[in-house]
Amino acid sequence: MLFGCGLMFSACEDNAPDSDTGDIILFSSPAVAVESSSRAELVQSALPEGSVFSVYGYCIPLIDNQGGTSDDRFNPTGGEEAWNAKKDLITPDVINGAELKVDRLGCYYTGTPARWYTPNNPRVRKEADPVDFKYSFIAFAPSGENFGITHPLAGAPTLSYKVSYPCEEDAMYSFLTDHKREWGAVDLQFRHILTALSVQFNNYNRDEDIVVNSLELEGDFYTDASIDFSEPDPTVRVNDGALAAATMQFVSQPVTVAREASAKGQDTFFVLANSHGTESNYLGSSKVLRGSITYKGQTIDIRIPKEGSNFNFGRVPLPGVNYTLNINFIGNDIMLMLTADDVEYWESGSDSNTIIE
Repeated sequence: MLFGCGLMFSACEDNAPDSDTGDIILFSSPAVAVESSSRAELVQSALPEGSVFSVYGYCIPLIDNQGGTSDDRFNPTGGEEAWNAKKDLITPDVINGAELKVDRLGCYYTGTPARWYTPNNPRVRKEADPVDFKYSFIAFAPSGENFGITHPLAGAPTLSYKVSYPCEEDAMYSFLTDHKREWGAVDLQFRHILTALSVQFNNYNRDEDIVVNSLELEGDFYTDASIDFSEPDPTVRVNDGALAAATMQFVSQPVTVAREASAKGQDTFFVLANSHGTESNYLGSSKVLRGSITYKGQTIDIRIPKEGSNFNFGRVPLPGVNYTLNINFIGNDIMLMLTADDVEYWESGSDSNTIIE
């Protein structure tokens, strides 16, 4: 399901008012592809105001794979070809890492604006009409050092992303192919790279409040992802060997959960999910949920799983979805249920849901 920004007709504008704006490549307010009807504030349907994203643009391929930037290295007949026909000889000839900033009216270039090809460009053959040229764009948000993009001498690039934990910043990418100038402003649709995790406590006791003193998820989590745009269907791939030990502290100070009521943990974190993994390593390895509660004046330790060293989520978490670890208190028992958007439910994967010790 795709939700556009409320100001969908706004576009990224030139920040130099005295230039000829007719040839400038404008971008509509960037939208975000929402994988489900998530109600999590951190999984947004539009880039937040103040966001900065980077864009790369491609159109005319090179003559061969030897590279080069001089005008005579570009194929004067290649601008009209589709992305899949020219991606092996492509370079960022249109936009090479421009940064654009989102504001309440849309977005705008923070530097020199990019332009469409025109008949007087030396890379365009005289008898060609650039109106038929097909442009492709790769973008990522937020712009910063966690992202990297590698271009070969000629050919489609590879986008990389590195996660630093605990991660509280979302990460997205966009890939649009074969856009023509006559279609107007470019509509970028961003997709999430990361999965969000949060915690909610549900007290089903009729007579007793419960105080959650602490709760944290510790383990080894994936850190490196990449997208190879030379592939027929570019998707996020996780580096199985890139892991980092981290602790995500969902409760840093005591949270009182009133009887027959619910309360949320204090923080939500982003994690990198491995869709090519198995149930035990979708989010990494050695994952343990630890904490303590106070119930009827007694302090009780929480450890999930009760034994072993790897908390099992039971199925692959999807990017762009906020998953809630529901910690349910029933008498002096604790039951765990992992939910997504109030629709999907699955348990911890253990033989028994009772994890109190």
